[in-house]
Amino acid sequence: MKRFFKILGWICLGIFLQFKFNVLYGIVFLENLNFHDRTYYVKMKMIPTPGKVSLLQTETIVHHSLGPDYFAQVYIPEEYKVLNHEPYKGAETLSGYQTYKMDMERHYRDVLDSKDFIVVPANPEKEQIPPTPIVVHFENLKQRLHTDKTYMISTTNGTTRLEGPELVEATYPQKWGM
Repeated sequence: MKRFFKILGWICLGIFLQFKFNVLYGIVFLENLNFHDRTYYVKMKMIPTPGKVSLLQTETIVHHSLGPDYFAQVYIPEEYKVLNHEPYKGAETLSGYQTYKMDMERHYRDVLDSKDFIVVPANPEKEQIPPTPIVVHFENLKQRLHTDKTYMISTTNGTTRLEGPELVEATYPQKWGM
């Protein structure tokens, strides 16, 4: 019986070391891996203002994420100029788009950020701009996890509009390395 408890003790010590001396961390990690799917949310809303200026509110969320290293980039068409943020040069470039980085931060099981973009047409004389998708990429340090092209931005008679649902959701099963 003494030998059994000795072996059991070594096994428990190994489990504690594996989960950084924090049993709760290990339980939450395994529970996330086995019982929850990973969901990507994108929320966008356009608030019109007087004149040609519009406010694009953007929110990106990775729900039930296992790792802290999630990145999101928003690609806005070059027909529009963002007045309050500088383009981000550290991401993949898409022709015809300017890249803007979302500063994703962990909040319990989610990694999220929200930003407001002040958007105006790049060419003020142009009254009509056809609908063009706003692209959102979710990535981690190893791979692209999700791409969203649901929201369309356009200008008609000098008024900039956003077309798309209030919330876009994509769900994937949880895997190691994601």
